[in-house]
Amino acid sequence: MSPARGMVTLVLGVAMLAIGAYVAARPLWTHNAVLTGARWLDMAFAIVFMLRGLINVRTAMGPRSER
Repeated sequence: MSPARGMVTLVLGVAMLAIGAYVAARPLWTHNAVLTGARWLDMAFAIVFMLRGLINVRTAMGPRSER
């Protein structure tokens, strides 16, 4: 993986983690309001985004010998 691609992967991973955490934590300060129309859909969205973000960050921070 080139250094530029690694940086893009890292930035996207961090952004996805932040969006997932925001969607998951939003009901705490909005009195249980949902973004997508259903609580289960919000939580599924948050889980998918946080998992994909974690995968991106782990890929970007992987061993430098492959680059």
